[in-house]
Amino acid sequence: MRDHRPKAAQDLLENGLTGQVRQRAMVLSQLSQQVKALLPPASAQHCRVANYRDGILILECGSSSWATRLNYDRHTLMSALRRDTLPSLMTIEIKVNPELARREQAEAEKIEKAKEWRTVSPAAAECLRMIAQSAPEKVKKKLEAIAELAERNRSK
Repeated sequence: MRDHRPKAAQDLLENGLTGQVRQRAMVLSQLSQQVKALLPPASAQHCRVANYRDGILILECGSSSWATRLNYDRHTLMSALRRDTLPSLMTIEIKVNPELARREQAEAEKIEKAKEWRTVSPAAAECLRMIAQSAPEKVKKKLEAIAELAERNRSK
């Protein structure tokens, strides 16, 4: 007979296919961190572990130039991984995934965009001056300083 008693959601998530996928993702993430620690910092930023199966470690990088650099470090990386982490490692394959480069570029653009200075328009500077007229002295000085900064940025 089948057991029809309710099961805990945690048991279903851990013991089912979802749990296996999650565990595999965690193992690959840890392996990726270990690989990045063994690589030179510049190369480590541009690659990730895609898979490990049957003694073959597959690394992905964003461009063929980074794949070439990783190929130069392949033997030292393989010996370090065999010694410390993966004694059954037979080879390392390096594949180019252009999507990885696009993501890196999008993240870099997002960071640059966040760094851009926001400017105060002349209309906003004039509004700040009007508000400053009726503000307390301490606030008045700060508002006038912001308006003055807008004037300096506009004259550049």
